[in-house]
Amino acid sequence: MSEARTASAPSPAAGGTGHPQPGRRRALRILVVVLAVGQPVSSLVFDWLSPTTLQSGAEFSPIVPPGAWFAVWGVIIVLSIAWALAQVRPSTITAATGIRDRLAGPMAVVYACFALWLAAASLGQENPAGLAVFLVIIAAHVIAWMRVVTARDEIASWNPLERGLLYGMLGTYSGWTSMAFFVQIATVTQGSGAAVDTGWGITWQALVLAAATGAAVGFVAVSRGSIVYAVTVTYALVGVGLSTTEAGLTALWITCIAGVSIVWASVVTVRVLDA
Repeated sequence: MSEARTASAPSPAAGGTGHPQPGRRRALRILVVVLAVGQPVSSLVFDWLSPTTLQSGAEFSPIVPPGAWFAVWGVIIVLSIAWALAQVRPSTITAATGIRDRLAGPMAVVYACFALWLAAASLGQENPAGLAVFLVIIAAHVIAWMRVVTARDEIASWNPLERGLLYGMLGTYSGWTSMAFFVQIATVTQGSGAAVDTGWGITWQALVLAAATGAAVGFVAVSRGSIVYAVTVTYALVGVGLSTTEAGLTALWITCIAGVSIVWASVVTVRVLDA
């Protein structure tokens, strides 16, 4: 009998409840804050020390949005830091593991990868190393969205401000980076010597945009029709459309319009099915 009681007793390492100790979960959330704040810091370090500068617009590549479009990073970073501070509040750390705890891991990876991508970009935007970083970011966002969707009832009990902060941060960050991945695929391909204004050049760029649209539809499905995600993707594709228009590549900006239409059609479809 004593052996049976010993075997069924909760592990002390699990906090006596089957959940990781609050101290460990608090430490991970603090790490999220540190990494979120590290994003603007690493951006400043890049500006000071990088031997290269980030280029944009049609003069660099037809699929790269105009320079002003990248101001969205300011919004993303502010939302990241605001979310990091919100999720570390002592009142949100409970005995049971909640969605804030389950998001801490993937978001820590995303915030850390911001600095890693800048390090890769310092080698040149045509360097494929940045693509590997983007893949990690996208994978972390997929995990985060899956966890958010399964915890919608818990999130619904939060105050509207914190709920909006989570969906806003995750939607803008995943929306922009999922499209940026394909933009970099185009710059890497162009950097390898591929033409951009010939028949073949227009074809391969249209295929990249089609793949970006497919990825966006996948994210819409995983996020169960996130409006913020769709708005951010629309913003990105409009920026690409402006650059392709400036480059005189009509077929590509038409592809962008088609992509936006498909993304919003998928949002409506997912939301109707979930209703």
